[in-house]
Amino acid sequence: MPGISANSVAVLGVPFNNVTMEEAVTIIEQKIEEGGFHQVATANVDFLMHAIHDQELQKILCSCSLVVPDGMPILWSARLMGSRLKERVCGIDLVPRLAEMAARRGYRVYLLGASEKSSQRASELLQERYPGLRIVGRYSPPVRPLDAMNHEEILQRIDIARPDILLVAFGNPKQEKWLSMHRDRLRVPVSIGIGGSLDMIAGKLARAPRWMQKSGMEWFFRAAQEPRRLVGRYISDALTLGRYLPQQMAATASQPRKNGPSRVFSTRVGNTEVITIQGNLTGRLLAEFERYTRMASEAGLNIVLNMAESAYFGPNTLGSLVHLMTSMQRLKLQLWLAEMRPHLVRLLRSSRLDSYFKTTSSVGDALYRIAKADLRTLPQMPSLQTLRRKAGAPVQIRVEVMQEVCQRMAAGGQGQQLDFGPGFSQASRYGFKVSVG
Repeated sequence: MPGISANSVAVLGVPFNNVTMEEAVTIIEQKIEEGGFHQVATANVDFLMHAIHDQELQKILCSCSLVVPDGMPILWSARLMGSRLKERVCGIDLVPRLAEMAARRGYRVYLLGASEKSSQRASELLQERYPGLRIVGRYSPPVRPLDAMNHEEILQRIDIARPDILLVAFGNPKQEKWLSMHRDRLRVPVSIGIGGSLDMIAGKLARAPRWMQKSGMEWFFRAAQEPRRLVGRYISDALTLGRYLPQQMAATASQPRKNGPSRVFSTRVGNTEVITIQGNLTGRLLAEFERYTRMASEAGLNIVLNMAESAYFGPNTLGSLVHLMTSMQRLKLQLWLAEMRPHLVRLLRSSRLDSYFKTTSSVGDALYRIAKADLRTLPQMPSLQTLRRKAGAPVQIRVEVMQEVCQRMAAGGQGQQLDFGPGFSQASRYGFKVSVG
């Protein structure tokens, strides 16, 4: 399925993949071989702060194929809520690893952004360190707002170069928005926003000592190098994190936990899979839940999650739900969260995810909304009056034809034949009144 890996942890509305550096490089290599378009983000606390106030950026990050935690505060935040991210995957460390992999596999790399001096020097150093590395193009466009850039010129340059990896150094959130804006035009398997990585590789900025990187003090070293640019940003980020993170922590910790066995089961209703979650959605049960949702989406079914008896959801559960929502959107299928208990409503709100999901008070209402939306997608049929005027005679419609039309409507435009008996009996469980004849 497209979208973020199910093995992710959601912190303040951003799902971070729980991967090591080695695993991140392996996933990127797989995405290159897979083809298509895959956006990768190296997200730090500043990304979180922008995403809290910028819904467009949050949706972009949720739709990325890979989001890695570029900062120790991200790991600390996840740990405070009971979920451990394996390690920090820093963008400045990821770029050389990708250069090594590209040299070994013969992949083509394009550098976009940073100053011409930094871009050229970084290109030279990377090619010296990794013999065989093919940097097939570089471009440092004039520094302008996103809506004032010459997008067509940039896209043409990239298209001519035909890279396998596009490294974009515009800074956040500009680089993420630029990539998302052109995801349908870019014929590049993997595109990554790398911020100031080229400046550091070129030697324009020094890297903090290893002990500062491991202890989470690299921000202090960077602030000392660029006080005018970074001190204010770091203070703002810290204040914002201190304001919003405790809310998600409190909502996570205050959830009820079911002591007895928890379970997940599903029921098919027409072209929709109703998945009921009873108890705590963690550990092995979360893996079982992901198996149910994967089977449903691969079968082209909409999904309704019945949360009337749900208990504890951790940050990894939220990451799985974000992954599911993103995948369903890509497949043009619907996902509804139904009958959420008050503690889950608080959890979504405090996690900054309440606007990302579609929610409703009952499973029956979700099924009705799905059916209504599916009917709107059916081709518009001419009215009987129009047919009569064109034919000049009464129109006769065979019963078999009307039966087929009704079946198509009931199937929500999916073109599937239905066994109405079981479908009606299941629908009646969720509040529909059904009569036949």
